[in-house]
Amino acid sequence: MRFILLATVAMMPAVAVAQQVPALQANAAASAGITAAPPIGPAVSNAGGAAVVVPPGMPPANHPLSPSAPLNAKERSAATQAASWRNHNDKPSRGEDGTLRWLYGASLPSVVCAPLQVCDIALQPGETINSIHVGDKVRWSVMPGVTGFGGDRTTHIIVKPADAGLVTSLLVYTDKRTYSIKLISTQSQWTPMTAFNYAESAQVAWANYGATMTAVSGVGTEQKSGGSGPVDLDYQISGSASWKPEHVYAQGGKTYIKFPSTMQYGSAPALVGLASDGGWFSSPSEQMVRYRIAGNQYVVDSVIDHAMLVEGVGGGQTRVDIRRVH
Repeated sequence: MRFILLATVAMMPAVAVAQQVPALQANAAASAGITAAPPIGPAVSNAGGAAVVVPPGMPPANHPLSPSAPLNAKERSAATQAASWRNHNDKPSRGEDGTLRWLYGASLPSVVCAPLQVCDIALQPGETINSIHVGDKVRWSVMPGVTGFGGDRTTHIIVKPADAGLVTSLLVYTDKRTYSIKLISTQSQWTPMTAFNYAESAQVAWANYGATMTAVSGVGTEQKSGGSGPVDLDYQISGSASWKPEHVYAQGGKTYIKFPSTMQYGSAPALVGLASDGGWFSSPSEQMVRYRIAGNQYVVDSVIDHAMLVEGVGGGQTRVDIRRVH
């Protein structure tokens, strides 16, 4: 035991000297004007608290984003409403060609892409792009494409991600509207074709339908019937029938015979032109008249002077006479 204690005491000066060597070397280098070499890499702490030097060429540690800026009450309300719109449970519908159609403006549409696959976003036919902005333009490829001609010419946006696990936003400004689209990438799932349904398209279609039916049926003023020029109302209508015309007029080289609206649900009388060769003891000669039925009116391709509307045969025949008064 005594020998061990003596050996321990004898080793203590050597350990102390070893601990003083780095300090003496550093002092000597400072005295000689030599600058100490920088460490090999940045020192980080491991789980035990000891300093570990990062080898050169290794990437630096990822730093989290800075804290969010504080929001006041109205800003929190705006952010909440925007999140409600983005996350609205509005799903696309699938067309016959496999295109997924989102209702424009109802929510934030999502386009799912995958590496080595191509996603297509089609805009409304006739719509042109003014500018495109993508949040991550380094890892996402966004290119334009065009199909069709004339009024059917359609602009497409071709999207390809460089990797999976990416999420960003896409803003598209066109000559008609602004698109806000979410882009997300997975390893294998993707939506090949995406397009939109537009609520105003249905409204325009109904408006066009109403205008067309108004022009065809001649409802309202005589000018809506499609004719042009002055209107000649100098026609006399005689006879009795449930379908007796309400009025007859000529305009733009055509004659328009308007019936009650109920006539279009029943039988239509035949229109026969009458020549001016009749007398006291003879009836005028019948002539063929070219006309077409448009809703509850007849459109004759000429200006008639004398015509007759006939329904039925024999003794049960019903007639209504139309004569132009000069």
